[in-house]
Amino acid sequence: MNARYLLWISAPIALSAGVLWLSAQEPKGESKAASAAEGVKVSELASQLQNREKALAQREADLRQLEQRLNTLQATLDKDRGDLAVRERAVQEALAKVENLKVRPAIDPQIIRTYEAMDPTAGAQAMKELAGQNLEVAVALLAGMTPKKAGKLMDQLAPLDAKLAGRLSERVGMSRPKDIGA
Repeated sequence: MNARYLLWISAPIALSAGVLWLSAQEPKGESKAASAAEGVKVSELASQLQNREKALAQREADLRQLEQRLNTLQATLDKDRGDLAVRERAVQEALAKVENLKVRPAIDPQIIRTYEAMDPTAGAQAMKELAGQNLEVAVALLAGMTPKKAGKLMDQLAPLDAKLAGRLSERVGMSRPKDIGA
């Protein structure tokens, strides 16, 4: 081969290698400053990112703690609602019982006339026995009697059992007859 051909082939290769070598080299003044500035920016950004990650982790921990507290409070609230419902049912049942105690049962008028016709002493003894078995019936019976005859019976009952006479008087005064149409 001719030297001329060799020169024509090797010259572009050498120029390309030189260009590549120069482009790989860092320029002396500007490049170091830019590289240092980019390094500072990257480290600042990394620091900011770490700070945000820490803040986010702290918020997540706080949220988990608040959620746990909320669940505890919800469970307490549900338990209290259940207790309140049980108490409310108990109060309703007690009120129904009290209301039933206030309403006296209907008594056959024949029995009322029979007690009114009895001697007050014997009637007081029978009323004491009846009240021992069923106080509500005794109250209804006494309430159905005429006031004059009931008063005579109570006069005889008081020396036999003063507490019973007091309870009967209280119940008669606090009760009302059942509605027959209801």
